Amino acid sequence: VGVSVKHFALNNAENFRFMGDSVCDMRAIREIYLKVFEIIVKESKPHTMMCAYNKINGEYCCENKWLLTDVLRNEWGFDGAVMSDWGATHDRVKGVASGLDLEMPGDTDICRKWIVDGVKNGTLTMEDLDKAVENILRLVQRYENNTKGVEVNWKAHNAIATEIAEDCAVLLKNDGILPLDKSEKLLVVGDLFDRMRYQGAGSSMINPTFLTTPKTAFDRQKVDYKFCRGYAENELAPDEKLIKETVAYAKDYDKVLVFAGLTDYVESEGCDRENMRLPENQLAVIDALIKSGKKLTVVLYGGSPMELPFENKVSAILNMYLPGQSGGTATYNLLFGVKSPCGKLAETWVKDYADVPFASDFSKTVNEVYKESVFVGYRYYLTANKEVRYPFGYGLSYTTFDYWDMQVEENDADYKVSCEIVNNGKYDGAEIVQLYVKAPQGVYKPVKELKGFAKVYLKAGESKRVEITVKKDNLRYWNVKENRWATESGEYELQLCSDCQTVKLSQTVTVEGDRAILPYSDSVNAIYGNVQFDKITDSVFEEMSGIKIPVIPKKKPIRLESRFTDMRQTLMGKILYSAVLSVAKKDMKKAKKLPKGAERDNKIKGAMFLKRILESNSIITMSMSAGTNCPYNFAQGFVNMANGHLFKGIKCF
Repeated sequence: VGVSVKHFALNNAENFRFMGDSVCDMRAIREIYLKVFEIIVKESKPHTMMCAYNKINGEYCCENKWLLTDVLRNEWGFDGAVMSDWGATHDRVKGVASGLDLEMPGDTDICRKWIVDGVKNGTLTMEDLDKAVENILRLVQRYENNTKGVEVNWKAHNAIATEIAEDCAVLLKNDGILPLDKSEKLLVVGDLFDRMRYQGAGSSMINPTFLTTPKTAFDRQKVDYKFCRGYAENELAPDEKLIKETVAYAKDYDKVLVFAGLTDYVESEGCDRENMRLPENQLAVIDALIKSGKKLTVVLYGGSPMELPFENKVSAILNMYLPGQSGGTATYNLLFGVKSPCGKLAETWVKDYADVPFASDFSKTVNEVYKESVFVGYRYYLTANKEVRYPFGYGLSYTTFDYWDMQVEENDADYKVSCEIVNNGKYDGAEIVQLYVKAPQGVYKPVKELKGFAKVYLKAGESKRVEITVKKDNLRYWNVKENRWATESGEYELQLCSDCQTVKLSQTVTVEGDRAILPYSDSVNAIYGNVQFDKITDSVFEEMSGIKIPVIPKKKPIRLESRFTDMRQTLMGKILYSAVLSVAKKDMKKAKKLPKGAERDNKIKGAMFLKRILESNSIITMSMSAGTNCPYNFAQGFVNMANGHLFKGIKCF
């Protein structure tokens, strides 16, 4: 098995994923968005990389020689194959010359023709073509003698799935109500109790070998509970009948468990979320139960952060994320203290979406302008001293940990930072020790950044020494004036933390850097250094980045790169748009005719996903994805007919 790393790179929005332009300064690209890929390539040696759909500063990733050859192969030493995301090809000849070896899903006559014609007319060299072929043959060679048909212990794998789900869940709040006692009577509320959302929507949906929902786990463990739906998972509007029924039953119970979260109807591949709220029907039943005065524990499922307006009115919140096929068992084990929660947030949870910098601009047009530069996520909230709901790296436990005896050992290439950790509580548990570095501020920087972490498992009363290594190279910033990594001289504070806000131990080291030209004007350095985002106009961003923000293309005339929804700008385009979308509508009609149950729900979700993907597709991407079903000449025909050139369009068909 060889991993495929995706989506390379700066693929941070869905609404315009197929034609969007990620407009970003080189420092943020290098320090934030490429850094994760660099670590993977250098440390894990993946077999393939998959290009993203979007452009980076005007150049499609699949045709970006700087990205695919200069950086990926020449700088990082990647020796695997580079493939496109499904249908991401635009100019196959330019792609091959830039370092794109394999187009996916392939089977496009036009791309084969472009390659052959390109070699004949000299626009594609045999040297570039041979490189691509060689990279694919090397990949084939890695696998050609591998034996197929390996015996798999699915039960053992399911046990590992349980362990992973337990390790990743984050306890966000607990006033002492958790862990629960199995002998207690509980009222359980929410469709997600039985219809747990355990995986993503769209192309990430797979068939599990086993599936354990919380209901299955509760029943196996003979938990004494009464279940009320409270809301319908496949609806968004509150159901007053279900809410009244739930509140009426709640009178007989002291403790109420509410299973809530982001469903496939509000969070999916192919579109960005309309807001950060939970579905209104879930919020309505939670509010009604709060008013009834009951002690509420909320269990959340979902793939990303959510607004939690009820946070200070409930007793506990356990976030399971998307926990996989054994998520129900993991949920039970964590709620009832079989295991202690030990996950930490990999993102900041804000109180309100308005707290996110440039929130009103995100995913509104084809231009995704990264005005915040390196101040993304916790880097912004810490530097701007903004209050958040839960900070990056945060997570509670049923036990407590103490840190002491911090030691820093300097070597030629790195610092080894260590400390003792002891589990002071009654429960076995695990702590994630996080190493942040606070750097000098000659050139503007986040107040501190995560540079390493280690998870340590400790039985009650046990202590261990934890060591985290930070390479000196990782203390550098990208100097945009000199186009290189540079180290600033000065005092660097190494902080061992339990989350990005909570410093447990710290020590300072002196670093002798290198001389570099200051990359920014005083005004730019001051605006960004003081995170004065209200002063970051288009012109300030352009001065900081050296990039001119592109003009947003007009919706008419229709182009091959147009978003498919733009077809509705013309009369003929509307007709063609409706014809294509009718496929998803037919699927939805068929799905709704099925009897109620899991198959019906999955078919409805499949139809919804198809509609989202069709709407957000570009015309050329649709053609490149469809192979023989929608060849390139059909795409050209669509464009011509949508623009009113009927005979030209018919000729294309």
